[in-house]
Amino acid sequence: MLKKLLYKIEWEALMWLTALIYLFLINPYEAQHLTFCPYKNIGIEFCPGCGIGKSISLLYHFDFINSFHTHPLGIFALVILVYRIFHLIKQKYFNKKREVVYG
Repeated sequence: MLKKLLYKIEWEALMWLTALIYLFLINPYEAQHLTFCPYKNIGIEFCPGCGIGKSISLLYHFDFINSFHTHPLGIFALVILVYRIFHLIKQKYFNKKREVVYG
């Protein structure tokens, strides 16, 4: 029973959806947030990906100008993540392959 339930869950879509919900719930105007960036954690200041999460969070708060200034690819990243979630769900639950019967 548990094995069937674990098989039915689309884990990647759940992970991305959880991340987007987290970005919705945080306050992007606070100075410090939890970071998973290995560059920031070891003290390197420049990271090309840093700021995308804050940019997406600012988009949720309809602050488009600050979102773009935080990271120009934030809008693009949000569109790609939402597309990926829908694609994974569609592929897992709605894309039933038809069996071809020969003979």
